Amino acid sequence: MSETEERKVLHPDFFTEEPEVRLIAGKSKSSGNWTFPPYLADPVSFQDDVEHLPLPKNGVLHSFTIVRRSLPDFPVPFGLGLIDFPDQKVRVMAQVEADDLEKDLSLGMEVETIVGVVRKAKDGSDIFSYKFKPAK
Repeated sequence: MSETEERKVLHPDFFTEEPEVRLIAGKSKSSGNWTFPPYLADPVSFQDDVEHLPLPKNGVLHSFTIVRRSLPDFPVPFGLGLIDFPDQKVRVMAQVEADDLEKDLSLGMEVETIVGVVRKAKDGSDIFSYKFKPAK
């Protein structure tokens, strides 16, 4: 991709890349409840005092599967996981990448937030978004 081409990004408001990749969640100022993605109001207390804050860079792989058949725009295989952020009581579903999906992923492992290709556009170009990989 040349410097003049713009990278296609899915859900750019859900994460930041500066100074490091972090998901942006919502936290109610009054109830302290966290949500991802951030909502306009806390779905538990219905308070509309939600501020947007970054989640920690690393989470815990709660569960995962290896997707081997998918829609044409999603190159397979890819890992699909549920990632917990225990202190915030937030669980995120996202793609998980690894060199060897069957050997490198395990329940309870620490994973880090990254940005990578999540699917292909109709023109064949890459679409980027947040995803996870095993933490170093």
